[in-house]
Amino acid sequence: MHIERNHETLSLELMARHDVLVDLIGCGPFHYVDIPTHGNIGDLLIMHGTLAFFRKKGLAPKLIAPYFAYDPRWIAADDVIVFHGGGNFGDLYPYFQDLRESIVRNHPENRIIILPQSLHFSSPEKMTQSAQLFRMHADVHLCVRDRVSYAMAKEFTDRVYLLPDMAHQLYPMHASFAGRAGGSLRISRVDDESASPAVLPDMEITTATDWPAFVGQREEHINLFRRAIGAFFRRGMGRPANGILVRLWIAYSARLVADAAQLFARHELIVSDRLHGHILACLLRRKNIVVDNNYGKNSRYVEAWTADSELVMLQKSNPAMPIARSELVPAAI
Repeated sequence: MHIERNHETLSLELMARHDVLVDLIGCGPFHYVDIPTHGNIGDLLIMHGTLAFFRKKGLAPKLIAPYFAYDPRWIAADDVIVFHGGGNFGDLYPYFQDLRESIVRNHPENRIIILPQSLHFSSPEKMTQSAQLFRMHADVHLCVRDRVSYAMAKEFTDRVYLLPDMAHQLYPMHASFAGRAGGSLRISRVDDESASPAVLPDMEITTATDWPAFVGQREEHINLFRRAIGAFFRRGMGRPANGILVRLWIAYSARLVADAAQLFARHELIVSDRLHGHILACLLRRKNIVVDNNYGKNSRYVEAWTADSELVMLQKSNPAMPIARSELVPAAI
């Protein structure tokens, strides 16, 4: 049975759960690897939440790099490797997994920490191969965001931690805008994780968008950052570029996050099949309805962490089936 609690109390508890990472990272040098350099606001929320956590705890990364501009030869004997969290652990996004597996394979003496992830493999064979590789490393620490991922992660290492998404470190978020909040916002996936369209027939949607449409023409600026970082890396100047261009990117992406927060804050209700549509609504203390993605990541997350919030409602039926508003139930029941 769920225990009713205040959204504020729940949010502070979620933030406190990350404290275990302080001891794992330690006081030595560490790399923060695989940061997002794209317009997915959810990944940017994770990155800025992670950086906020580092600041709060007095942790300063030795270097920060995206996956395409990181050279494992930069790893010194005493470096800890901290991988960005999210939902790319598995075989849906092979580039990110390939980098993790390469470092696990070639750096057996370095501690490796993977920040909270949702695990998903479409191929059991690929999962078995990856798990066997991870099992060969004696100091891998795998953080996961839901209980299904926790069970899967046990195949990879005995050092598994059930932790909420790093974006919760941004609580509480504030966004200023003229006028009063009103109406509803729908964030609907248009990528490979999209489920079949789920319709809320008796619900009037004021605004409908997704991260790519929201970012719009600013995608050109994002691509400039990616190309510049990649060009310096290919010319052997990756480390100084990461020290300058990555910092500029972090500052620019903070503006994208702030703009997304302002969009959300203008609405009273958020309906989303994106996990970070839900999390951003929670950060802004907005009522929100969570619709699942195509493999159940969203409902798994709500059930693990946010179901007790009075602001959260979860679509309980099959996401491929239309539902009426009356079939939406508070996640806490």
